[in-house]
Amino acid sequence: MLDRIDHLVVPVPDLAAAAAAYERLGLKLTPLTEHQGMGTANRAAFIGTGAANFTYIELLGITDGQLVGGGSRAHYLDAVARGRALSSIAFGTSDMPGLVDSFARAGLNSEIHEVHAGDGRKLADTAIVDTAGALPFAVTLLQYPETREARYERSVAAGRFAHAFPLKRLDHLAAVAPDIEAATEFWIGALGVRVAGEIRTPGMIIRQLQVGDAIFELLGPDGPDSRMAGRPASLASMAAWEVSGSLDDAVTLARERGFTVSDPEPGVIPGTRRASIPAGELAGLGMQLLEYV
Repeated sequence: MLDRIDHLVVPVPDLAAAAAAYERLGLKLTPLTEHQGMGTANRAAFIGTGAANFTYIELLGITDGQLVGGGSRAHYLDAVARGRALSSIAFGTSDMPGLVDSFARAGLNSEIHEVHAGDGRKLADTAIVDTAGALPFAVTLLQYPETREARYERSVAAGRFAHAFPLKRLDHLAAVAPDIEAATEFWIGALGVRVAGEIRTPGMIIRQLQVGDAIFELLGPDGPDSRMAGRPASLASMAAWEVSGSLDDAVTLARERGFTVSDPEPGVIPGTRRASIPAGELAGLGMQLLEYV
């Protein structure tokens, strides 16, 4: 029932500084948008090559802490205070009522609200799900009245993909799952996703869940002596992006623009090479650069 990863929400203490880092890397950001009556403002980087795989990073600034803290988005304030960066994930669905019902059967409460533009146009149906005890991060659900293809074409026409850095698509996100079997059962049963694969490394199981064109990884221990044993459930503040062209070229370009990038190395995913930009250099969200070879 989760069709795709719609966007990543990254609350930041200084929106201008966060945006400047992404622009220095070479990403085109949307203009500053203030959310009237909500106490927030944002800028966003849209990434993808077509309707099937585009998503965006939302850099979210807090303009009125009282407005934010008084509702279901209070976790944004907590994320800023703790420097957790990636605080929540917004998923797209084509069956909002069915997904909300599924969450309810799992004991998770949510309400559907309509979001409208200033001119009265309906932008989306949305629901923020109270995931306490089930998922280690906040979940927003979105269902748009226009097609995915129409949204992509409109974003292309607005120049949102005119980047000067070769990110191709979101490849994967990850979360620590101390009880990986229970977590997998929840994702399959309540969220309607499927297991796409599994990777085992010394001390760790990586359960790969397919969400649209991207993968959500559950990272769990392979036994009581695992280095993952005892780690609390948490959302990794990292996003892995497949690059267009050569990973070496992307690394060189990022270094020329002042970023600290690790040397390319074989990735954990078979048939990949990877390098990373530290979270501290991109508003707290680590960027893994991935090349399939």
